[in-house]
Amino acid sequence: MSREIPRGMAAFASAAADARAAASAVASPEVVADTAAFSRAAQYLLMATSSVSGAPPEGDALDAPAVGPPDPHGTHAPADDPIDLPAAAALHARIAATGDPVSLTRLLAGRLRDTAPVEAAAAAASLHAMMPDHPGAVTALARLTRSADPLARAIAATAAAPAAPAAAPAAPAAARTPAIPETPAAPTVPTRSRTAVSTTVHGTFALLGDTGSRWYVPGAPLHAYFGARVGRNLYDGPGFFTWSGQYSEAARRAAGGALIAWASAATDADTLDVVYAHSHGGTVALNAASVGQRIRVLVLMHAPAVERMPEEWAAIRRAVDRVIVLRTRFDLVVLADTLASRVRPPRSRTTFAQTDLPHELVDPTQSEVDVPIDLFSHDYFLRVPTWERERLDERVRRQPVSST
Repeated sequence: MSREIPRGMAAFASAAADARAAASAVASPEVVADTAAFSRAAQYLLMATSSVSGAPPEGDALDAPAVGPPDPHGTHAPADDPIDLPAAAALHARIAATGDPVSLTRLLAGRLRDTAPVEAAAAAASLHAMMPDHPGAVTALARLTRSADPLARAIAATAAAPAAPAAAPAAPAAARTPAIPETPAAPTVPTRSRTAVSTTVHGTFALLGDTGSRWYVPGAPLHAYFGARVGRNLYDGPGFFTWSGQYSEAARRAAGGALIAWASAATDADTLDVVYAHSHGGTVALNAASVGQRIRVLVLMHAPAVERMPEEWAAIRRAVDRVIVLRTRFDLVVLADTLASRVRPPRSRTTFAQTDLPHELVDPTQSEVDVPIDLFSHDYFLRVPTWERERLDERVRRQPVSST
């Protein structure tokens, strides 16, 4: 019982968290309540995506119901007065029975405040997609892009784009990691290698300054782990690769070209060895591959699958020898990106089609993670313990079996 994610009505029932906590000798009431809030957040994003796309929620959707299209004129804009869980449960039951979008917007508006930051951010992102001018959603997104919770901040920033990333709150002095150097203010020419090098590619909003997102900086724990356990050719000198981190297709296309230029400056080889890419950093790496950058192994961590033309996928297949996709099933930032892409193309999905991008998939289940809340995470694969438990270093080092 302690390892279950509340699904469907259970996530909205006022007694669900208490019942699970009472039945569990392992999970604290706080952990169980947080898991229920994350489940509700995922369902908001899934239901809103269904409404704006006209399709049922994709994949294992936590029993989130399909919802009808939103009112294009916003004539039923609900007030954002907070509603408690019993009222939320009643609205969810009506949505499940009827697919009523008005009930969904009322549910979302009522959960913008006095909830867990991640749930409030998902509600705001979902309501904003259905009703872009809803004042409560706009206000909530502006507030949550400055949240101290990095996941809530990323969800809100994804929905609030297009705009330059908002500055993150400064971390307390005790929480800072002085061993990790600051990102250079201006690009530095990398030290050139005669052989192929590996590199990291960070995702959107990674330059905001919070230590947890700076996994790609030489000296950070995960970067050091990659260099020591996966391949010693990981670039760790001045001029390591970075890009603007802005949430836009134009920024990601420009970054793909910048990655090609960086590779040309960093190595005499015509191939990057291993590219570790997180979130839309994966889009950047795929953009580079689509115009000819060769990559031996591409590791996509929490990357949304952005739609492309068939000829672009074909170019990527020619340029990349192996692809490893590391995902969490209910990644809230990827779900938010999927929703945002429905109103600001190009569209994205939560999974890559094997026909587009043949890949090895690591997709943990509830029994394979420490706590169920990990399945909603956007940084699960940025943690050294995850790589050690999943033995991912061995997977990356493994040579493909020759067809001959």
